[in-house]
Amino acid sequence: LKSQGHHTVNQLTIQTSTIMIKQILQKIPGGQNVQAFVGTSILIGLCAIPVFGKDTKTGHDLFSQEKPQAIVESESKLRKGYMDTKKEQKQQQQ
Repeated sequence: LKSQGHHTVNQLTIQTSTIMIKQILQKIPGGQNVQAFVGTSILIGLCAIPVFGKDTKTGHDLFSQEKPQAIVESESKLRKGYMDTKKEQKQQQQ
């Protein structure tokens, strides 16, 4: 990082970005609370884009609580096979 005086380039970039964000938020009508709400809502919305904007199959996501379709199908086949063998065993016992 190149130093310009006692500030690094990253510090200057952050300061410039902060000033730009403040100027944009100050253009929003309403008080400081309204500006903070709008800014926070936009930030949360931007953070949520990767979560809701991805194309993944059901159950293949890192935090998914749903079972993948292949597992659901295999479980239903196993369950059906188990039930069929139970019926056959009951018929043979009679």
